[in-house]
Amino acid sequence: MSTAEQKPSILIVDDDEVYRGRLARAFVDRGYDTRTAQDYDSAVAAATSDSPEFAVVDLKMPGKSGLELVKALKDIDPATKTVVLTGYGSIATAIDAVRLGATYYLSKPADADDIVAAFARGEAPPLEPPAD
Repeated sequence: MSTAEQKPSILIVDDDEVYRGRLARAFVDRGYDTRTAQDYDSAVAAATSDSPEFAVVDLKMPGKSGLELVKALKDIDPATKTVVLTGYGSIATAIDAVRLGATYYLSKPADADDIVAAFARGEAPPLEPPAD
């Protein structure tokens, strides 16, 4: 398969099997090479074997948190773009996620359209002030 034909890759990490499966199906339908993981350890193993272009990470998981995973994914591949999802959002946690390398932060229940839009917002160039 040539580079032009490769699908964008995404890793979806959430301990909620139903939600994780629903997101995975939605991203497959959008043409992504989609992998899933239920926790920190399985996500790190998946990213180490084949680093994804994109990652969707739940903040609250058993064991190590999503914030720890954001840092680990950035250590594995600084180019991985990550959106953090949470049902327990706070501004402080959102700031921490971005400081650790997250592209964006969304409250659950976010759907695939919300996540794709968040990745697009994260890639947009910063607004420049108007010229005088």
